[in-house]
Amino acid sequence: MKIKSNYTKLFGAFSLTFLGDGLTLAAVPWLVSTLTSDTLYASVTMTALRLPWLLFSLPVGVLIDRYSRKHMLIGAGFTRMILLLVLTLCIWGGWVSIPILALFMFGIGLSRVVFDSTVQTVIPQLVDQSKLEKANGQFTAGQLITSDILGVALGGFIITLHIVFPFAIDAVTAVIALLFLISLKGNFYPGDTETTKKEVRPMKNWKREMWSGIRYVYHDRFLRGLAILSVTITLMYSIILATQIFFVRDVLQLDAFAFGILISIATIGSIVGSQAVAYMRKKWSTKQLIISSIWCMGIIYGVVGLTTNAHMVGGLYFCAAFFIIVYNVTRSSILQRSVPNEMLGRVGSVFRFLSFGISAIGTLLGGLLVRVSETTFDRVFSLQLPYLLLSLIYILSGVIFAMKMKNYSESQQRNINA
Repeated sequence: MKIKSNYTKLFGAFSLTFLGDGLTLAAVPWLVSTLTSDTLYASVTMTALRLPWLLFSLPVGVLIDRYSRKHMLIGAGFTRMILLLVLTLCIWGGWVSIPILALFMFGIGLSRVVFDSTVQTVIPQLVDQSKLEKANGQFTAGQLITSDILGVALGGFIITLHIVFPFAIDAVTAVIALLFLISLKGNFYPGDTETTKKEVRPMKNWKREMWSGIRYVYHDRFLRGLAILSVTITLMYSIILATQIFFVRDVLQLDAFAFGILISIATIGSIVGSQAVAYMRKKWSTKQLIISSIWCMGIIYGVVGLTTNAHMVGGLYFCAAFFIIVYNVTRSSILQRSVPNEMLGRVGSVFRFLSFGISAIGTLLGGLLVRVSETTFDRVFSLQLPYLLLSLIYILSGVIFAMKMKNYSESQQRNINA
């Protein structure tokens, strides 16, 4: 009963946090537009929000594996609450500027690094291993519904009333989320749910602890292959995201409203995928789900790169988003199931560091790829090219991963196929 109650409280805090995030992320661009018309200055605020993932993912992983995870969650929630309250007052009083807003975004981004990373290590302490896909699917669906649908939609409406209201509501949701976190029963130290503080080995060397997570991934054949695969998947996906708006506008000939509809269709596909993955896990092993998801994404995005029909692309986006979530939820479940809980913070941080680090490179490569292609080909083909390249790389990556892991036994995979 205590575990079920904790799961409900954690899910409530998680959903409220992402609801507030959706409101804030919808409001920040509008707030920036009232402060400056310089696109470079405007980009600073969003960069500040994402930068903590690159800088602090690995160190935060060390802390998660050495201290009470409940305390980590409370600390992140409290920090976020204070930052939002002060930011709301600054906006209300007219004291906000681009540098000040960037500092607040950096702080909020750092709190998100701690919160999101810690949640991923607490989930396997609350649910049975056989139910990890279902739990991860529920949390993923909660994030998508509250942030990408409710948060963004409500944010767009609330902004019309007053620019400060989305931030104020986010601050209120942060207070309620913090109360949920404080009410969690137990401290959730690294290891099993019954692990006590005395049983946790003290941290002696920061660098050594951080590198232990990297070494763990490197020396585990399956996790090493999964890390390389994840970098490849994220890199190619970032390339198409960087040029997506131009593809929609210049190839599909859609306006901003239609683009929003297209993204909403993809979001619905993500939600359906998050709920279907637990059922799919009963039919196939996690390795089979990983490989089939990559192949399906490769084929689907390849077709996107061959068509200019907006209705067809909408259906393809739905299907691609479905398999993206299946892949992500399955990968998270693999880590939670196969990595000892006392190492999960550091190992998970390695994957997050690789993903967020490579995504920045991918966005730059996407723009560069289209620019170089346009020197030889027309703009339509140049904007289709990232999808075609992604298709080829995904299919080849799936083949190579399947071949490398073909003879990897179940005992070696640490119950990955169990």
